Amino acid sequence: MFSIKYKVTISDINYGGHMGNERPLILFQQARIDFYKSLGCTELDLGEGIGNIQKESHVIYHKEIFLGDELDIKIVAIEFSRSSFNIKYEIYNSEGSLAVEGSTLLIAYDYKKNKVSRIPKSFSDKISAL
Repeated sequence: MFSIKYKVTISDINYGGHMGNERPLILFQQARIDFYKSLGCTELDLGEGIGNIQKESHVIYHKEIFLGDELDIKIVAIEFSRSSFNIKYEIYNSEGSLAVEGSTLLIAYDYKKNKVSRIPKSFSDKISAL
């Protein structure tokens, strides 16, 4: 569906000599920001002035990731409901092995009114067209 490349830097590495456990969420967010940008959207405006806010996240670790690894971060699926959508991600290491997978549950949110909203049809239409 969508992917970005990322090279692991020293700031990604923890005291154990591998990528810190919090980093995949940051990489998921970067992939999501770049994906939205490719659709002409942002996290604050998916369409019709409606943004999103993260409600839940899950990360499953399969392999360690090390300094200098060239990662392929993929958005592999998006599942919609009325006012939320779940994005599924996969991160592949330099050898092409699945290192991390996860998801983020995002809620359509009207920041001006400070309340949950319906997902903008223009946004879901763009996703459906992929």
